Amino acid sequence: MKEEKLKITGICTIIIRDKDKRVISIERKKNVITNAGKAYVAKLIGGIVTAPFSYIQIGTGTTTPSPSDTALESFYAEKQATAMFIEPSSVLFSAMFEFTESANITESGVFSGPGATSPVMLCREVFGAKSVSAGQYLEVSWKVTIT
Repeated sequence: MKEEKLKITGICTIIIRDKDKRVISIERKKNVITNAGKAYVAKLIGGIVTAPFSYIQIGTGTTTPSPSDTALESFYAEKQATAMFIEPSSVLFSAMFEFTESANITESGVFSGPGATSPVMLCREVFGAKSVSAGQYLEVSWKVTIT
């Protein structure tokens, strides 16, 4: 019997935009899929849970991501993500955060719900500080692929 091995990988893209939504900077990084996220995907496949991953959080933590992570190190904000299926086996999650104050954002993750519900974190990444000012936007997208 041939053994199939499913692999979940992802790329996080962080874009800073000015007040007119013109691109100021772009950074792409491979992300860490969490152990809890993998278990949740298996439960989704089996219909044991039905809530999809649907939120992106951003934060100011700097600790290197680990598969054992269950939350951002230092939560800043969250937004419901837009999700889109990409052939043959990827999902693109994206959200745009508008800033009313200056901040340095250094981490992001994809979650199964809003922070108040103890959501499951699918993936997390830490990146160089993204300095955003009032009136600017931070767009975060995650392409998660199953191969």
